[in-house]
Amino acid sequence: MVVPLVVGLVGGHLDYGVFASLGALPAGFASFQGVTRTRVVAVVAASAGMAVSSFVGGATAAAAPWVLVLVIIVWGYVAGLAVCLGPRLSVAVIQWAVALLIAVGIPVGPAQAALRAGLVLAGGLFQGVLVTVSWALQRGDPERAALAASYRSLAAYASELAAGRAGPPPPVAFPAAVRLGDPNPLLPQVMRLDHFDLLELAERIRASLAALGEHTAGDSCQAASRFAADACRVLEAIGDALGAGRADRAGRVTELDRLVTRLQAPAGTDWHWVAEALLGQLRAVTGILVRLDAVPARGGPAGDVPSTLVGPAPQEGIEWNARTLRANLTPVGETGRHAVRLAAVAGLAEVIVQAAGLPEGRWMVLTIFLVLKPDYNSTVYRSIHRAVGTAVGAGLGAVAAALAGPDRGGLVVAAAVAVAAAYALFDVNYLLYSGFLTVFIVILLEILGFPAVTTAEARLIETAIGAALALVAYSLWPTWEGLTAQEKFACLMEAHGQYACALLREAARAGQITSARLRGLQATARRARTDAEASTVRLADEPPNPPLTPAVARTLVAAVTRLGHAELSLHALVTSSAWPVGEQGGRSTDADAERLQALGAALGTTMSALAETVRFLQPPGRLPSLRQLHTAMRNQSPPPDPRLVRITGSMVDAIDKLESVLRRTPAPQ
Repeated sequence: MVVPLVVGLVGGHLDYGVFASLGALPAGFASFQGVTRTRVVAVVAASAGMAVSSFVGGATAAAAPWVLVLVIIVWGYVAGLAVCLGPRLSVAVIQWAVALLIAVGIPVGPAQAALRAGLVLAGGLFQGVLVTVSWALQRGDPERAALAASYRSLAAYASELAAGRAGPPPPVAFPAAVRLGDPNPLLPQVMRLDHFDLLELAERIRASLAALGEHTAGDSCQAASRFAADACRVLEAIGDALGAGRADRAGRVTELDRLVTRLQAPAGTDWHWVAEALLGQLRAVTGILVRLDAVPARGGPAGDVPSTLVGPAPQEGIEWNARTLRANLTPVGETGRHAVRLAAVAGLAEVIVQAAGLPEGRWMVLTIFLVLKPDYNSTVYRSIHRAVGTAVGAGLGAVAAALAGPDRGGLVVAAAVAVAAAYALFDVNYLLYSGFLTVFIVILLEILGFPAVTTAEARLIETAIGAALALVAYSLWPTWEGLTAQEKFACLMEAHGQYACALLREAARAGQITSARLRGLQATARRARTDAEASTVRLADEPPNPPLTPAVARTLVAAVTRLGHAELSLHALVTSSAWPVGEQGGRSTDADAERLQALGAALGTTMSALAETVRFLQPPGRLPSLRQLHTAMRNQSPPPDPRLVRITGSMVDAIDKLESVLRRTPAPQ
């Protein structure tokens, strides 16, 4: 942000530096999104769109001001629709509107508009260059830090189990999943694959810990709790080894190896298979860390390493984004409604600006773009904080400009301080961020010849009007989470039903379903539970909208959490060396397989029916008797493996709870 201003000041064209800095400003906010290459893509997308927007805004404002109404409607619809593409691209697209409205305030002819657009593009791409340079400065360190955080989260979960607080692990993905989905392009291929292997082992360790949690609750499971505490210390040591500096890594890995060597799986317990699986996974992690720190600085070509080990692929791409946009074009859905609402309100605000002849009306329209969000809580929160922050920032900006006086160097210093504070507070507090950003904008416009006091007054008044319009618009055409949450909970039921059915099929006939397929179903179920939990939080922030109230949503999430715990235990069992049944003293028969498959089929039918119940908020009809099927399996002769009986019993209990809650929930009137 400061470099373009300094270059412009030294070169005698500070106005050019201001436009380049204005291009770098929104691109910098876009650079908060993504990891490595995806981060650069966000900056480039923001910069290119801002350049086009700057040209269109400046040239249209000079030639045909009323046409801006149509332009703003189009930009508003595109910005609203981009929400469905996720934070990275939606943040980049919203910067297009920011650049458009800044340019509207400075009408110029096509030639001058093209020059300013080029400066905006240069400033944005300069941000991209700085992001790319950071790849060489942090080769492997961010990836190791994300892996360290992932293993420390496992250590925290093991600590909970050691304390007797059994339960499933958090449904969120590991921090390393996002980082390794977009790794540093400068990393050696061998090192990259080792990172992927560590993430895969973390997923397996999480399942093994969940299975161990079935045995740590209660006073009679002290041995399992002690083993969980030992595993916690090993996982903490893994996190320390991954997060250590280069000089300390060897010592950390040596200490880790000592801890793993001392850890033993207790014999003669019914959870011995869990301990052996977990111990083997911890040993594998230790071996990778020993090898990882011995990897040379430069790896060979990709063909020199096994191609069977692949990392997590991000679910993005041009085709995926196009399909997502097409699916959300209808105003019936949450995103489509938000796009139409944003376009209509922004267009209405521009009509008011043109009809009233407001010279600084762009601040009103810009506020609508920035505060009107798809959800109630964010819109209210941002509206209030934006208005208050702008009021404070406008005053501070006017004071800073007055203190600097005609000294342009002083204005550049004041702008540098303000924008540094704005970036630092961007993810901390929206009110403070808005205040310092307003200071920065006021100072830049002072440099361009717009009096600071006039700019501050206009920004203060029109920001308040824009925030009020956004709140009124949301109140008149809201997007209540309560109207769409049932689809997320229906997907939650379906995802866990498919995962549980696949596990029971694999338990019945080992080898039917690949490990990769099971992991994929597990990840889908985890994402569905994350979405449902986020939906529950949003429901609590909105006015009550029965029958799917926050209390009902929390109860459903709690029941599915119990089901997820049992699923993870079954996953650990069917993928361990102690399976199939028979290798640990049990007997695997065709009757066992048939009863498991019957239970799985009935479970799938039940979960599908419950999903439809949630989707349409109607009481469930007659469902298969899971309890009867489970009792028949438990009482058969010879008896099935007790581990399997206990785990499937937990699954049936959780599903019975879901059915009970949904039967008690009244249908909408």
